[in-house]
Amino acid sequence: MAIRTEDTKDLLDRYLGALERHDDPDGAPEDLSPGLEVRTCANCGAHTLFRLDPAGTWFECTACGHLA
Repeated sequence: MAIRTEDTKDLLDRYLGALERHDDPDGAPEDLSPGLEVRTCANCGAHTLFRLDPAGTWFECTACGHLA
């Protein structure tokens, strides 16, 4: 199926406008401290910060404490 040039330009303009409005699509801050990551928890489903444990081997969900 072909797309007209006008429709493509409109679609691109809407997409770029949405990127400007919403900044980062994942909602993750660009300058997180070392040992922090934004992830989706497989246990509770929260999209939240994960903190690296003191041993440096696992990340812990800040919402439910599940290790990933």
